[in-house]
Amino acid sequence: MFVQQQEQEITSGRPEAGFTLIELMIVIAIIGILAAIAIPRFQNNAAKSRQTEADEIMSAVYTTQVIYRADTGSYGNSEALIGMQMSGVRIYSPVTFTNVTANTYTATITGNLDKDAVLDTWVQTEAGPQAAHTCNDITNAGPAC
Repeated sequence: MFVQQQEQEITSGRPEAGFTLIELMIVIAIIGILAAIAIPRFQNNAAKSRQTEADEIMSAVYTTQVIYRADTGSYGNSEALIGMQMSGVRIYSPVTFTNVTANTYTATITGNLDKDAVLDTWVQTEAGPQAAHTCNDITNAGPAC
């Protein structure tokens, strides 16, 4: 009788602490759903920020080409020749110069932002600092895709 009375006091006096297995599974499912929504959005925003980097690189190409032409009378055909010093990790390839003359140049950079076969491509000419985004690797759209 004394043992039954102790068991009754232990079990009926207060609720047991802790979570049930079903409560833990619900929490894990909610976290999984939130991660499934958040991760693709994060990856998309990271790729867009890399595209901003490409636009900045092309703006730097224009500026250094203008300075190089003012000094030499013609445009340069390599990053090193025009004095561009890129440091850090590069997502995009080094700038490729084509159609370089005393009065014209075409600069192109490419990069694979999402690890598929399509390359993000930017092209710029001597016409101005704004580069043309000819192939968008995120949307796989553009005239050069």
